[in-house]
Amino acid sequence: MTNIAIQFGAGNIGRGFIGVLLARAGYKLIFVDVIDAVVEAINQQGRYTIKEIIDGQAQATTVENVRAINGKAEDEVVEAITQATIITTAVGPNVLRIIAPVIAKGLQRRAELGLETPLNIIACENLIDNSRILQEHVYSHLPPQDQTYTEQYIGFPRCVIDQVVTNPSEAERAANPLVVIAEGHGLWIVDREGFIGEPPTIKGMQPTDNLDAYVEQKIFTLNTAHAIIGYLGYRKGYEFIHQALQDTEIHQVASGAMEEISLALVKRHNLNPEQQAQYVTDTFKRFANEALPDPIVRVAREPKRKLAPNDRLIKPALLAIEAGVTPTNLATGIAAALLYDNPDDPQAIELSNAMRGQGLDSVLGDVCNIKSGSTLAELIKEKMLKKHG
Repeated sequence: MTNIAIQFGAGNIGRGFIGVLLARAGYKLIFVDVIDAVVEAINQQGRYTIKEIIDGQAQATTVENVRAINGKAEDEVVEAITQATIITTAVGPNVLRIIAPVIAKGLQRRAELGLETPLNIIACENLIDNSRILQEHVYSHLPPQDQTYTEQYIGFPRCVIDQVVTNPSEAERAANPLVVIAEGHGLWIVDREGFIGEPPTIKGMQPTDNLDAYVEQKIFTLNTAHAIIGYLGYRKGYEFIHQALQDTEIHQVASGAMEEISLALVKRHNLNPEQQAQYVTDTFKRFANEALPDPIVRVAREPKRKLAPNDRLIKPALLAIEAGVTPTNLATGIAAALLYDNPDDPQAIELSNAMRGQGLDSVLGDVCNIKSGSTLAELIKEKMLKKHG
């Protein structure tokens, strides 16, 4: 029997990381995406190429036996879900609610067919409680009897991914629109308790009994540093993350922010301080890799989401305060995010309009759930005054 994997989202992480691991594990890989050109290219070629950067050298890998379904062809997606043995997503946090209805219809169809084979659905998004959030969206479209079936046969294991995938040059993309550039290593850590049945054997996927520590370490180290460098880099006109990191002032702020959150994470999860320090060092080394040029506008996109109370900027600052650490550098990064005004980013436009029309206190309350007069609010105000000054 052929194992079938459905990957919602044929973007960089979908093709360049999750899809690769699934294909290497022997799954027949089906992408679901709504970008017509990508779907057509996958189906025309039946394969795609990634360039893996290993020890500074690019090595081409071809992923075979691949097809794609247009997400607008709902009946085809539902039929594929009845055949799947694993489903993964890499669509972006805001899209989970959009794909939930068709997943729910697929699960309803499995229930109608009486399928008792376990199916695990893993949302590979940079989001705390990622698969749990997807599960809530899916359940909102299921009647009670199908929720009972889903609880018995469908798992939603949370996960954390740690991988950088980016686009090649325009010339390379013109020659092959599906090629992506990826690090030659990556982490995909999944909550063992979330699986229905035994976790599948997929090289590169690591089941764990302590996911919360991994999630916060990754998101509040790598993603926090990434965002801070991105927002500060945008303010100074840099195009790529590695360029911004070469700026002494930006490097100092990002390093200081990592010191602040590391103290909190070590205390919160009883992490080994030396290992956390090494993780920070390795993270900065990855960001500095010129062979993986990461556009700042990609890293900084959707600032309102990244300024949400439990996301990569506000939450680590609050954890630092809770641990007795003053998040001076984290507040600098938050101030830069609040000032992000990219005219091509809808959330940046909304944020800029709110800042002008309602003021900082209102935005901190509405977007970040930070009360006026609180320690963090005052730190952010101080940094905002300096930036405007």
